[in-house]
Amino acid sequence: MIATLAKREALAGLAMVAVGLGFFAASFGIDVREQGGIAPRVFPMAGALLIALLGAVQAGLGTASADPEPEDQMAAEEGDQGHARDAWHVAGLLALSAAYVIGINYFGYLVSTAAAAPIALYLFGVRSISGFAVAAVLCPAVYHLVFFVGLGVFPPFGLWFDLLDVIQGN
Repeated sequence: MIATLAKREALAGLAMVAVGLGFFAASFGIDVREQGGIAPRVFPMAGALLIALLGAVQAGLGTASADPEPEDQMAAEEGDQGHARDAWHVAGLLALSAAYVIGINYFGYLVSTAAAAPIALYLFGVRSISGFAVAAVLCPAVYHLVFFVGLGVFPPFGLWFDLLDVIQGN
């Protein structure tokens, strides 16, 4: 069972490498005209390379894993249940990321991030209502200050509604 798990980890790592390199190649299509700050392709390139690097690490760790046998059938069953739960979390995170991108298109960055941050925390096991509330306020505020104010990256505006318009009085 551990060997199968290690093989899955290695394959997932290789998939991350492929996705990261694909995103890196796609980032060359981003226009390099600067908008008063860092060129817009820097962050997608850095993120893509980080995904590829983490995938390589995961693939390396997956192939280097030992092959001990589970101590009993109960441990094997708990492992299978954990994998099924993890698969649901991965599917939930994938659905959240798709909804987040769509949400940014229609409601802007701030509202979408405020909605997505607590859901992401929930998927990672956080169950604190106050933690969700803090994440809904702090994540969009901090990310906005770092990227859009500090680094001068152009914020994505929403088609239907954008809280940034309201804050700026537009």
